[in-house]
Amino acid sequence: MSWGKKITILYLSFVALIVTLVVLCFSQKIELESKDYYAQELKFQDKIDAINNERQLASSIKHELSGKQIILSIDSSFIKPDFNGTINFFRPSDASKDFKLNMKFNGNRQIINTGELIRGVYKMQLSWKNNGFNFFKEEVVFIK
Repeated sequence: MSWGKKITILYLSFVALIVTLVVLCFSQKIELESKDYYAQELKFQDKIDAINNERQLASSIKHELSGKQIILSIDSSFIKPDFNGTINFFRPSDASKDFKLNMKFNGNRQIINTGELIRGVYKMQLSWKNNGFNFFKEEVVFIK
């Protein structure tokens, strides 16, 4: 085999390798924490203030894992007429598994059924407004 054919084979092998790498890179799924990540970043100081508000509370929302349920509990004196909030289950490994619920306490408890959740780690982000103040709390929950 001549030198020209060897150089041509080497060059074509290199081009095939580069094309393969480019195709693999473009087929990778890239997810940000949320679709509006950059807009949320601009409001980050509001989140910091809400976290500080939650830390200053004498009693906050607590969670307990019980079988296929997450039980949220809150001091009933804490719930005022303007109390409203959301619970966001954030799955770091797969954004398609994220879901959001409204806080609807029955007395001082809310029960969340975890039967349809996939086993693994979720970040449970609790965000609520009460007495004109915003509060935020994030806890890691492992679904078995």
